[in-house]
Amino acid sequence: MTPLDARLEMSLRAFLHSHGSGLTSREYERTAKEFFAFAFQDIREIGQLTRDHLILYQKWLRTRDQAHKTILKKMSAVSSLCRHLAHEGFIERDLSYDLKRPRSDNRRETADFSDEEVRRLFAALDPKRKSFTSHRALLSIGFYTGLCSAEIRHLKIKNLSDAKGHRVLSLRIKGDKPHEIPLNPFAFRCISEHIERLSELGFDAGHPEQWFFPSLSPIRNSPISSSALEKILKGLVKKSGIKASSVRRYSPHSMRATLAGHLLNVVEAPLDQVQRTLGHASPATTIRYNKREAVTTTKIPSIASNTDPR
Repeated sequence: MTPLDARLEMSLRAFLHSHGSGLTSREYERTAKEFFAFAFQDIREIGQLTRDHLILYQKWLRTRDQAHKTILKKMSAVSSLCRHLAHEGFIERDLSYDLKRPRSDNRRETADFSDEEVRRLFAALDPKRKSFTSHRALLSIGFYTGLCSAEIRHLKIKNLSDAKGHRVLSLRIKGDKPHEIPLNPFAFRCISEHIERLSELGFDAGHPEQWFFPSLSPIRNSPISSSALEKILKGLVKKSGIKASSVRRYSPHSMRATLAGHLLNVVEAPLDQVQRTLGHASPATTIRYNKREAVTTTKIPSIASNTDPR
């Protein structure tokens, strides 16, 4: 990203801080940096931005095979950014006005995993690899807590705590809402062994601000990227022999949908309980997450179980 003048930097900080949720603010900041890095390959100053840069950026996102919803979210962030820049007088007009977006009815629906497929994913982990504890902890949090990709990636040691004698993850989720979810014994064991491994790798795993899943780059103090998380999951999907169809795709969001389907269909948990677990504002949203047509017969451990799915 090219250096920006002081007034513009101050304006951009105000723009980012105007989004109440810290998570949303960080996502907007990453998108803004990515967009500016893309655009400043062609221009020297912000006033030279044109509508074509937005169109080309959107096409570039497609070439990176990013999820449809991810592209929509990034273009929404860029549109908000352009409106802000126009309002503050850095560009002549809102370049995103009436910009054609990708169709929102993505036909490649995010698929969930069957309970048997979850077992196969855990079984695909190789205990001899250095990444074993990290990847197992990622899967255990994804499948047993229902947190979304960004929430998993931005977990810190301080988010692990005790509540009424139970180990829980306490964090703020979308909308800056406080959220607390209990960890079953298996998930907690996976997390504990992963944290021990972080210490062995030289990370300060006892510090509350240490990322659960840090970037392995020694010069960066940042969490694992969304593309890295997606690559890990897709690699395990391929290794376990799970086939994606022409209209369904697997992504980290599939883990969240899998928990919803498992709780509603196998455990037969009340809808309002599942809604609270996923942090949804509306039960209708929770119902949309239920992609299973019938109850599967092979069960993964319930949230109260200590059974290793491997």
